Amino acid sequence: MQYACVCPLCPDLRIFLVRQIGVNINKSRAGNTRYIIYLSLPQKFTNRSPAPLGPSLVANAAFETNQHRSALMMSRMKRFQANNGTTPGTTLTTAALQEHENGGGAPGEAKIWVCWQARTSTHPKVIAAGIGYHSKAWAISKFMPDIKVEITKVINTEWCQNHSSPLLPEEVDFRWHGNRVLDPGTHTLSLNDFYAHYSTPSNTPVYLQNIPTQWKSFDRSRGSKRFVCLELYVRVDKWQERVSEQDIEEYPSSAGRKRARTRSAVSTAAKQPRLSDAVPESRFTLSGRTNATTIQKWSAITFRKLKCIVADVDGATKLMEEEIMRGKIFDEPFSSGTMKIAFDLILADGDQFVAKRFFKLSEDADDVVSVKANRMEIEGELLRLAYGRWFLNKFYQFCKKHGVVDVDETLSVADAFLAEEVDAPSTASGIPVITGEGTGMTWLVECKRPMTVTKYSGTLVHTSARRDLRSLTICAFAHFAFGFSNRNMVLQISKVCTPAHVQGADGLVLFDLMTHTPDGDSGIGDHGKQGIRSFTHDHQCNSICTGLGFNTQYPLKPR
Repeated sequence: MQYACVCPLCPDLRIFLVRQIGVNINKSRAGNTRYIIYLSLPQKFTNRSPAPLGPSLVANAAFETNQHRSALMMSRMKRFQANNGTTPGTTLTTAALQEHENGGGAPGEAKIWVCWQARTSTHPKVIAAGIGYHSKAWAISKFMPDIKVEITKVINTEWCQNHSSPLLPEEVDFRWHGNRVLDPGTHTLSLNDFYAHYSTPSNTPVYLQNIPTQWKSFDRSRGSKRFVCLELYVRVDKWQERVSEQDIEEYPSSAGRKRARTRSAVSTAAKQPRLSDAVPESRFTLSGRTNATTIQKWSAITFRKLKCIVADVDGATKLMEEEIMRGKIFDEPFSSGTMKIAFDLILADGDQFVAKRFFKLSEDADDVVSVKANRMEIEGELLRLAYGRWFLNKFYQFCKKHGVVDVDETLSVADAFLAEEVDAPSTASGIPVITGEGTGMTWLVECKRPMTVTKYSGTLVHTSARRDLRSLTICAFAHFAFGFSNRNMVLQISKVCTPAHVQGADGLVLFDLMTHTPDGDSGIGDHGKQGIRSFTHDHQCNSICTGLGFNTQYPLKPR
């Protein structure tokens, strides 16, 4: 039988009527805001009676549909929370809006406007009007690499309309108006230092006063506001290379091929120098590890500073107690990882640092981390950084002595120290009281750097498709560290690299290093002999490895 009803029939109700009840929608005629629906109902809903259908069935169907949709939504939310530990919703949270209002800095902090437009490497002489242009006021403490990441996200909104994959920050460069390249050493500065560098009397006419046409009106209306006009240079060739490699990985050749253990991009065995006496003998011994309306709350912190000292000869480590220091630490973390959280720390002299501690010790553990357990693991993190600096120093010494190949000399490992709270606990520590020696929270403290990171490998994946000089140097450094430790340690460099100012140049800082040792006791993430075997199997010697003789002097095999 057929019945007519007038209702604002939504797509979900149409699906419910057709699939769940078995209703046939024979004809529909659109009105202004409603639909007149002609329904053919199964016999089971007519009670075998020719009486007209009342409004209750449609109302009940709509009610049941809403219940069904609510149940599905709750199910999705539970799955999302289980997988991510967060609640889904709009990204425009109060914190996000405050972050935008403050330009990524503290409430009330001075700002500088960044105006930008884009051009691409395929058409470098013209502005890419299709990508558009934009401007935003950023806090002066914001680092240029972090600003580039945010602008790249904006660009990707338009880029992905016509391309299959979004741009990565490393595929985009800052330029001045007119495609002028930045001065060396200015890519990684804070916005305040960046502006100061280009606001000198000789630079101002060339850079700050060279304003594009579309920003002339902004210049006239800005008053006393400071601003810079930049361009984002999109390296389409790098993007295409990455996307092509991803396509190859997704659709590999069915024939396959055996991996070459010591593949080199530019060198051959015949060209290798004789370095039988060049590689130094190592005496390394592995040490055991024992807006202004928004108020950001903080508490005072008093701590004992502990530095890790590494012996130059054999790499033996020891902790040395230094002075008592004071400062303030914010109550809420600015960043949270899988197992560690990070807080802003400002010392009494105004220097800014980042303080980290563990809040869980494995990805599936929910137990509260004790002060003692946190201290043990934080010490392990400090030792890893100390080893990393020691190995990198030895690596550069060797490269300088036997300069047969070029290497990237702008790498560094984060310098850090331990901060053991004394007297009264800070709010950020999460503990109520300090009862005696060793009962205060211990923090891993590092200098504040850009938050932008670059991924080079995975936890048990030691290969990288990158073939630039910096990537080749990192790969060769990992090989050197394994060999120079007498095959006792694998230094894992994964998503732990951030652009920063290194010795007056735009460099890269390695932090949150992971290590693998025979006993598997160097800290969280140490996969022991499995981790070492993974490195010896995956590592592919490049031109720097072979040029320095690592492939023969430091064989890729476990002890």
